[in-house]
Amino acid sequence: MKISILCQSALLQEALMHYLEDSLSDLESCDFIITDTPIKARKPICLIASSPEADIRKPFTQASLFKDLHKFEHSKLKAAPIITNPTLNHRLQNPELKMQIDSLLEEFSRKIYQALQKHDQ
Repeated sequence: MKISILCQSALLQEALMHYLEDSLSDLESCDFIITDTPIKARKPICLIASSPEADIRKPFTQASLFKDLHKFEHSKLKAAPIITNPTLNHRLQNPELKMQIDSLLEEFSRKIYQALQKHDQ
């Protein structure tokens, strides 16, 4: 996961950069942008705010930040269709195959999250 951070709050920007230092990327090559103000961009936007609509809720801890990022990744990024091949698109209409792929993605994501938690301890 490659993340770019564009926050108006310097304190928030620094905290996020500290927690996510291994995932930071420039705007061109990032997977999504974390921001504290709604912006228009060609990349998906992960909004951090105190409001219930925010993808990351303030205040946050390192653990809650990773949990919210995990949810954002699966709900917003994985929901976007990435396959343009009609044959593969047709195969993904198979509910059993879709369930199997979703299960594998969840397991892989869980293992990554566990590795991150273990590394932070």
